[in-house]
Amino acid sequence: MDRSELAREWAGALAQVIYVAHARDHVEGELATALDALVDAARAEPYDERPVLDVANHLVALGLAGSECLDVTINVLGEQMPKLSGVSDLFGLPGRLVVVFGSLAKGIAEGMRHKLFSEQEGLTLALIRARENAENALRDSEARFEEVFSTASVGMAITDLDLGVIRTNRALTDILEHRRGKFPAGRLDEIFHPDDADYLKLRYQVLLEENSLPFRERRRLVKSDGEDALVFLSASVLRSPSGAPTYYVTTVEDVSDRHFLENRLQFQATHDALTGLANRQRFVGKLEEALSGQHTADEFTVLHLDLDGFHAVNDGLGRDVGDRLLQTVAMRLADVFAEENATVARFDGDEFGVLVEHKATTPTCAAMATRINEELAEPIFVGEHGVAATATIAVLHQPSPGTTPQELLRATDITLRRLKQTGRRQWGLVDEQQNKADRERFNLAGSMPGAWENGEISLEYQPVVAVASGKVAAVRALLRWDHAEGALDHERCLQVLAETGFSLPIGRWMLGRACADLKDMPGRPVLYVELTREFAGDPDLVSTVQAVLADAGLAPDQLQVGIPVQALCMLDGLAEDNLHVLVDIGVSVVLYEFGTTTGDLACLEDLPVRAVKMASRVVSRVADEGSLFTRAVRDLVPLVRGSGAAVIVGDVDGADQFEWWRAVGADQVLGAHVGQPGLPVDLPLG
Repeated sequence: MDRSELAREWAGALAQVIYVAHARDHVEGELATALDALVDAARAEPYDERPVLDVANHLVALGLAGSECLDVTINVLGEQMPKLSGVSDLFGLPGRLVVVFGSLAKGIAEGMRHKLFSEQEGLTLALIRARENAENALRDSEARFEEVFSTASVGMAITDLDLGVIRTNRALTDILEHRRGKFPAGRLDEIFHPDDADYLKLRYQVLLEENSLPFRERRRLVKSDGEDALVFLSASVLRSPSGAPTYYVTTVEDVSDRHFLENRLQFQATHDALTGLANRQRFVGKLEEALSGQHTADEFTVLHLDLDGFHAVNDGLGRDVGDRLLQTVAMRLADVFAEENATVARFDGDEFGVLVEHKATTPTCAAMATRINEELAEPIFVGEHGVAATATIAVLHQPSPGTTPQELLRATDITLRRLKQTGRRQWGLVDEQQNKADRERFNLAGSMPGAWENGEISLEYQPVVAVASGKVAAVRALLRWDHAEGALDHERCLQVLAETGFSLPIGRWMLGRACADLKDMPGRPVLYVELTREFAGDPDLVSTVQAVLADAGLAPDQLQVGIPVQALCMLDGLAEDNLHVLVDIGVSVVLYEFGTTTGDLACLEDLPVRAVKMASRVVSRVADEGSLFTRAVRDLVPLVRGSGAAVIVGDVDGADQFEWWRAVGADQVLGAHVGQPGLPVDLPLG
């Protein structure tokens, strides 16, 4: 999300709780400016709260600073600001945001108090002076004074110079929780908190000095039940025309609810709203403390949990049931670690984290992981549905010195992804070496779209040679990535491509580029292109093939496409439908990755394929002539050929391999023994 989108979301949220007397575009522009100032303040070193206070004053001026507006503002910004570019990478982000939001709440409260005080004080002073100086309209003045004084939303008291009470209004007795209209004391200082009484009496004395200014301070008064009332106390002095002081005017604004709101906002900024657990930002802050040695424990462990199959609960039973399950998981995790010095957090969705500072009695990592799943497996009933959870857990014990919270959580996240591939209810320790390899792969995957856009990914071709004649029967198109740290071959490119969402666009580009290159090859050999599983099941595959053939001016019989056997096992049947249509329009189909599943022969029998290409795992295992597997493959080749399909073998790197496959009846081979990948001009064509 960028800042303009967040400003629109902020404006929309405010419009839900208050009528905004400005055009929407104007409000969004003002909020965008305010957001920029808040981001700059969060990033500033050292922190300066003045720009944040300016933002608060501007919100007050716009009429966007009531208690509901403040609640909406903190909720929206607290959730979305950590996702903004320029904010998400800040060190100590949770603490910075708490400080910024605290300053914002403080500024808004101060601005509202200024505004309210100015209005009330100005009106009160005007009416009192009117009462003294406008004797010709005394009755009307008294009526107006009484109306304003009695109905004011802030508490008001008029006292003599000894603080003897002359008048109080209903709002003041309400703040002190006394029976309406019955002020409990004859002197104002009797309701001061004992700890503040001496100081406040001195402040009132200072008001009597010439040129003294009114004061406004956060203080405590005593309620009827003896409890404290947190208020903003403002006082000024009325003077006679000669300048002599005559009365004190005191206004009292109850800020107990606002104080509670400030505490609530601070809690919301660091805790998950659904479960009440610490949120990711607070957890990262705890990790920073642990990694920097600020905790006293000699060792600590981080457990990163991801619930298994949580989407089945959400999609099958509804989000209400899913939310109830998340709350139950949170409570049970808190119970599991109740006896430990631990921080339990909900990161997002169905992810949780636990930071355990070890004591002498702390269980082992295995025991902690086992107990978590034992506790989560106990079902809860929501209506008539009994639901439970299991978790996959990545465990990191004693991170390496110098590890940052971001690096630590990235390591556990990678481990979680790897564990998820092996099943559910798994747990495992972070493997630094494996994580390093995974990070390198993910780094390549992340940069692959940019490399493709910049032309770093190209095609090369490998000859497919007929065993009987030794002539080139076709050329296979291969990906090549000219990476700065070394070229990546086709197989490596496919491994990286599997981690991205670019399998389809790069597959379409590869097919089109290969067909275009074929036009310039001597003799125009048959082109062989192997499709990924995703591309084979693409609903637009047939139209893509027809388009690239037409653009290149090629006949359908000049193209062979490889479809992986695994794609034909998908439940949606799209790959099988594509296969039939491609054959109908004259394109030959090869089943590749053949020989590794029990359904291979069924596919061969049921589908109109021209050839099969043996899987690399099959080719690599036939070295042992006496093995059962080798004998099975020796028998498989004649079966395939008897069905009318040719047998293609890849990865043939030596003469012995070539002779073995020639002897068992292979029709075509490709590999280092018959030709290395290269540019079209380097192929033995013509």
